[in-house]
Amino acid sequence: MSSFDLALDAALLGLTARHLLVLRGVWRSHRFLSRGQAARHQPMDILGPRPTFYVVLPVLREAPIIGSTVDHFEALLKGHRSAIIVVTTAREVVEGAGPGGVADTVPVVEELARAGRCVHLHYPDPNGLKADQLNFAADRCRAVQRADVGHGADVSSSQAFLVCYDADSRPPLDSLDYFEYAIVGHPDVDVFHQSSRFELREPPRTVSRSPVSWLPHMIADSGALRANRFVLGYEIPRLLNRSTLVSRVKRKLSSCVYAHVTGHGLCVRLSLLAALPFPARSPLEDMHYSFLLGSRNLSMLPIPSLDCAEVPASPRGQVEQAARWFVGPGRFRRYLHDRRTEPGLRAWLLAASALAICIEWLSCAALPVLLVVFIVGGGGFVRVTTAVFVTVYAAQIVATEAYLGAPAPAGRRLARLLAYPVSCLLFGVGGVIGAGLLLRGRTGAGKTERQHA
Repeated sequence: MSSFDLALDAALLGLTARHLLVLRGVWRSHRFLSRGQAARHQPMDILGPRPTFYVVLPVLREAPIIGSTVDHFEALLKGHRSAIIVVTTAREVVEGAGPGGVADTVPVVEELARAGRCVHLHYPDPNGLKADQLNFAADRCRAVQRADVGHGADVSSSQAFLVCYDADSRPPLDSLDYFEYAIVGHPDVDVFHQSSRFELREPPRTVSRSPVSWLPHMIADSGALRANRFVLGYEIPRLLNRSTLVSRVKRKLSSCVYAHVTGHGLCVRLSLLAALPFPARSPLEDMHYSFLLGSRNLSMLPIPSLDCAEVPASPRGQVEQAARWFVGPGRFRRYLHDRRTEPGLRAWLLAASALAICIEWLSCAALPVLLVVFIVGGGGFVRVTTAVFVTVYAAQIVATEAYLGAPAPAGRRLARLLAYPVSCLLFGVGGVIGAGLLLRGRTGAGKTERQHA
């Protein structure tokens, strides 16, 4: 056996072991969600003021759906000290309408505010990004808190939280109950996170049955399965490993692994945002902010409830989104040298972890093809090891589809599974494009434009 064959065998064995851990993570996340949802319905005693939630929706070219979004969050806020704040931006005025001539969001939100359905803030700097809209809202929320405390209201400034969602977020209506339960149970934690279940929301038109138009739709639908596998196999386990829900030793070791919260379903104590605001002008503010939190070894506690978010409705849209998202972990050098990053060994290990994420992401562009090559042309041991790896990986996506797949006829759910290799490959292609953007000095700033019928 040649040295190349030995190296290939070792790599496949290591990859299989790695994905056994990912499979365990999928099961562990499902158990966390199931048990947590059951425990949430137990009686809860709250001593002192209840948390105040400022639900902030930073928007850009969302006129067609912002009304339905506010409808949803009005129902979500019932029974809580809370307010809906929609933050528009001058960037929309400068950039103009998006694809399809989407109407200006500002007058739509102004009308909602006049009807008393939300508070409207307008961020005036056209160069600002989502993080700047969030910081703008946080400043206003703290001003409101100070005024309320000054007028003798029964509120506590330390019990005020900014909760960020996107215009396409449709979290369960009891989401704030879960946040409140977690806040009361972990008073020393400042950052809470609600991960997402992703789905493909079809445009209001009938999808053609011809293979030419049906195949892209099937691939796009499988993109939701790919995203859900990441949530269960990677995102939630990494956050759990940083929390007090695991042993101290495991928590210490996991503090050197880059774990991230997303920019939707994120609940942050206002007092922390005063000391550590979101990174201004950062194109992937959630990835950047997660690195800052990780370098300071701050907990990011997940809640056992999932937001519902959408994936782009076409394979091309998903590739473009992946290219922008790759810049998130790909800017690890920028994060490492941010003056607000806590210097030390942990920050360097987090950067190395982010680099490993980038390499794994890029490998998706080649992995489906390589697996076919190994099974068809590899030696006996390579074939066996590849078959075992494929079995483990298939178990991950089958379990993910069973746990989080959007309800659909059996044929459509099977199609998601069958299209997964193509979706995985396209995700890797998006990573390659994103790496090219970084090499050319591009920031990845942009927005996934929603398709409107």
